[in-house]
Amino acid sequence: MSSNEVSFQKNIYTYADLSTFGGQYSFVYAINNTGQMAGSDTKNEPGDESVFAPATYAAIWDNSYHVSKTTLLSGQDSNAYGINNLSTVVGSSSEDINGHTQTVATAWQNGETRYLPSLSNGQYKSIARAINDHGVIVGESFTNSASNESRATLWDDTGVIDLGTLGGKYSEAFAINNTGTVAGWASTGKPDDFMHPVIWKEGKIINLSPTHLGMAASINDYGIAAGFIVDEQQSSRATVWINQKEIILTSNAGTYSYTNAINNKNQIVGSELTKDGQQHALLWNGPDSAPVNLDQFLDQSQIDDGWQLSGASGINDKGWIIGTASNAKTHEVHAFVLTSDGITGLTGAAPPETAQVAATVAVTTVASPLTHEATADIWSGMV
Repeated sequence: MSSNEVSFQKNIYTYADLSTFGGQYSFVYAINNTGQMAGSDTKNEPGDESVFAPATYAAIWDNSYHVSKTTLLSGQDSNAYGINNLSTVVGSSSEDINGHTQTVATAWQNGETRYLPSLSNGQYKSIARAINDHGVIVGESFTNSASNESRATLWDDTGVIDLGTLGGKYSEAFAINNTGTVAGWASTGKPDDFMHPVIWKEGKIINLSPTHLGMAASINDYGIAAGFIVDEQQSSRATVWINQKEIILTSNAGTYSYTNAINNKNQIVGSELTKDGQQHALLWNGPDSAPVNLDQFLDQSQIDDGWQLSGASGINDKGWIIGTASNAKTHEVHAFVLTSDGITGLTGAAPPETAQVAATVAVTTVASPLTHEATADIWSGMV
């Protein structure tokens, strides 16, 4: 068995529901190698019961020291999408800029909130999606609200950078590895040719699939990208690119399949949609392996209660998997984590009375990579 292979058994993973702060929904998008997870949580607030998308709060779940801990990072309408191995979290928050509410790319660490500059000087929204261990952040910044023009954006110690497109008006960046290669999608500007999976490497944009639409959602430190392409039947297919060679992954019975993340052991996670409308979280133990339906790691009692694992959004180098569990009976959607060493018990905790948020968007750049020595209580400074 090679170092990139794992022998799967029924009891290898332990399932934990990350729960909520009282609402019906929680979502987890990223996990670092210590087990800290970033996402969005909800509360039981007036009006939430009548809408599918209630107010979200950027959140971090800390499982890195075998301590069950959940912390809200910001106020309403905030989301956390990425976290690096130094515990810096990135995402977006809703702030008042020049008299109007705007979605602003945001970074959080050790109780400090930093708002990142946008390509439009705050006139239009921006979102931070991922951060590497050098503190370089990627996401998107909108340049025109009327036509929703977005540009893949990179923030480093020199400022904010437009990564460009394939000739069109649109691009987005979803991941960056520790060598600085960025993964996402970009448009060409041609009719009916909206989004192609791309990477930005050494100052150049590379179209990974000139003949297919699609997106690269993740990239590991070896430069292997994962995402999906849209085939000739207009179905999405889970895809990886190795040295820019396109490899379509197998699915169990899916009409549509996607990948969302790849770790440095080349394990890939995502989801598939079956012909009968069922969505399942999947794990591929390498580009050539058959997918594993992660529902098998639920107890029968959880299945009987209506739960199924509908999507996997991240995997760290330990093989811990995060994603979304859906309940067909209660219509709840909860973030989950599958761990491989029996750590369980993660639940929502009482929210802090206030969130530390700077009064104005005063930071014009992330001055340097945010670093710290990890401790057992990383977020104790957040109030």
